[in-house]
This record gives sequence, structure tokens and C-alpha cells, in this order.
Amino acid sequence: MVTAADSMMDAARRRVLRAALLVATLVFPLEAQAGKAAFDAGMRLMRENKPAQAESQFERAIEQDGRNGLYHLWLGNAIGSQVSDASTVRQPFMARRIKAEFERAVELDPALLDARDGLVGFYLQAPGFMGGSPAKAREQQREIASRSPYRGHLAAANIAAFQKDTAGVERALRAAIAAAPDSVRAVIALAQRQQQWGRLPAAFATLEDALKARPADIALRFQLGRLAASTGQQLPRGEQVLRALAAEPDWTPENSRPSRAAVHYRLGMILEKQSRRPDAKAQYERALVLDSQLQVAKDALAALR
Repeated sequence: MVTAADSMMDAARRRVLRAALLVATLVFPLEAQAGKAAFDAGMRLMRENKPAQAESQFERAIEQDGRNGLYHLWLGNAIGSQVSDASTVRQPFMARRIKAEFERAVELDPALLDARDGLVGFYLQAPGFMGGSPAKAREQQREIASRSPYRGHLAAANIAAFQKDTAGVERALRAAIAAAPDSVRAVIALAQRQQQWGRLPAAFATLEDALKARPADIALRFQLGRLAASTGQQLPRGEQVLRALAAEPDWTPENSRPSRAAVHYRLGMILEKQSRRPDAKAQYERALVLDSQLQVAKDALAALR
């Protein structure tokens, strides 16, 4: 028989349970918000080229929400950005951490292709005793291709480049362009590779062909100007596209889009190559007004003086 005391105890338990559930619904969103805030701070620091500080923020984000694959991916990226400046003693430990974070990201979110891309790069570059493995890189490339043929072709191009297979790189990048005609990433990658191979007319043609379909694209226009500035070829064309780009309304420098400071710096390079030193100086100075930390513009301005 249920007594009045039993009923009172059951009611008390229900009140405790409701209170616990209320606390849980309040605490978990707060933890998620704190994790997102730390992650956003880390991303801002990465854009400012401060990976060591970003690393701390991504670690805080993971403390709040350790099951978010994106947080692990960017912790791996932040650590990876510091490897080249680290001592040879620290590098093996950093490599293990990078691998662990990328693998954890993939474990938590198998569809996180950037993490799989990170593993492709790691497996290709790391020596065997640190976990490097071309076979594992190819395995990740196949996983990427099964989810996105376009991204799979890009990963295949990276593997071919590691193997010094020039024909394989071009074949993979052209396949990527065909798989995603609206994307400029593969176009830019192909033009940059062609420049590295010394095939400058082909590099200009790759960008010009893409611009016929997307004449207003900011990233493509900048790449054409950058190519002219860095090679000293087609300087009038490079000046034309960069001046038009500098006159554009503000845009967000993300993905393949440059900063406005970068546009003025490259325009300065073109003007300097045309022996128009006062005009070049003005462009370098404008670049530094927009980004006072742009070291290449500082160096170019110092050289002019």
C-alpha cells in the first residue's frame, strides 16, 4: 500500500529530478557557448597569424566541448603552423599532437573533409617514425573522393606533387576544375603550379580562361595581378586588374580572396618593375595603412628608400 509519506517522497524525488534537468539544460548550452567563443577567438588569432595564442583558445574550446571535430581540426592546424619555427627537439612531439588532433576530428566527424585533407598532408610529409605513410595518405584521399569527387581530385593532386608527378598533378587539377566548374580553388592551384614549372604563358592562359566565365571574381583577378607582379610579365594587364580591384567596394578576405593590403602591395610591385618608383612607394604606403604588419610591404618600402 502506498502511504502518504511514500507519495511525499516520490513528489520530492520528482522535484529534484526536474531541478537537475533544468540545471543540465542551462549548463550544457553555457558550455557550448563558451566553447564557441573560445573557438571564434582562436580563428581570429589564426587570421592574425598568431598560432601559439590560437592554440590556447582551441584547447579551451575543446575543454568545453571535446566532441566537436572542428575544434580538434583547428587545434591541429594551429600546432602545425608552428612546426617550422620549433626546435628539432619539439618537432616530433608536435607532429604526434597534430596527427592525434586530425585523427580525433575525423573520428568525431567522418565527413569533415578538411581534417582528412590535413591527414593527407601529414602522412605525406611526416617521416615514418612519426607516423608518416604515403599508403595512409592514399587511403584518406579515397575516403575524401567517396564524399566529394572535387575534393578527392585536389587531394590526388597533392599526392602527385609529393611524388613529383607533374603530369599527375595537372591531370588531377583539371579533373577538379571539371568536377566543380564554379570553384576557383583548382584553377588558382593549377595556375600556381604552372608558374612553378616555368610555364608562364600557360599560367596566364589558365587564369584568363577562367575570368572569361567569371570576370568579376575577386580571387581570380588578384591571382592574375599577382602573377604579373611576381614574374614581371604582362605588367599592363596586371596593373589594369589590380587597379580595378582596388576600386571595388570592401570585401571579406576569406578562402581565396586577398586582403586589400595585398592588392596594393602587388600593385606596388608592378609599378616598381615599370620604374615608376613614386607611384610604387604610394602603393606600399597604402598597403601599410591597411595592414601595418604586412612585412613584405615594409621591406619593399625600405628597399625603395
